[in-house]
Amino acid sequence: MQAYWILPNREQRDDILASDGEKIFPLRQILEPTVRPQGFSHGVPTELLEKCGTKQLAQIAFAQRFPDWNGSKQLFLVISPAGADSSGRVVHLGLLLILEPHEAPSFDLTYVGLSEEDQSYARALSRRLAAPRRGDSWADSVRELSELPSRRGPATNVELQRSVVPFYSLYAAGPGGLTKKAPAWTKLGARSTILLILVAALGIWLSERSCQHSPQPLGWNAVEP
Repeated sequence: MQAYWILPNREQRDDILASDGEKIFPLRQILEPTVRPQGFSHGVPTELLEKCGTKQLAQIAFAQRFPDWNGSKQLFLVISPAGADSSGRVVHLGLLLILEPHEAPSFDLTYVGLSEEDQSYARALSRRLAAPRRGDSWADSVRELSELPSRRGPATNVELQRSVVPFYSLYAAGPGGLTKKAPAWTKLGARSTILLILVAALGIWLSERSCQHSPQPLGWNAVEP
């Protein structure tokens, strides 16, 4: 596994910086723009920031998974807000993992080479993912994404509705936090059940109408002598 921090762009540089925990260098040295998968994000998507609001801002941990990238390798990315720049714009810290086939992510990465400010955010994110606290649904969703079968294809821990790339997702986000999405087969089963109920109700209604309009037997109202 190769692991790197994607550093907050506090100076609004043209070059996004990365670090292996000790040295700092341009992100393009390890992940050129031409080989980055479509939909790859350098920060928490704006739609998530809007949905969650300021109260949820510090809790957000957005993750992406790209299986079968660059052959059989896999990209796994976790991004979290890391304060703001001088203009008040939210900046983000990312943890980028390049995994070999069937290799599991590890979230314990050194950060001694980062600035003091970035170290505090890196330390918090690393500890949060390595040993999630009870009730931390964002951290739990990241770990669930890391255990997702590769056959699901590109996936995110939280649903994106405005993404130009379709991602399989595990949770939906809102002002109250995360909500686990029902599996596709559950939704299909529920729709099938509703359809069967409607068909059965229609059958009963047609049967009753048929009985009401059926011809009466001869002599039904006749009075016996």
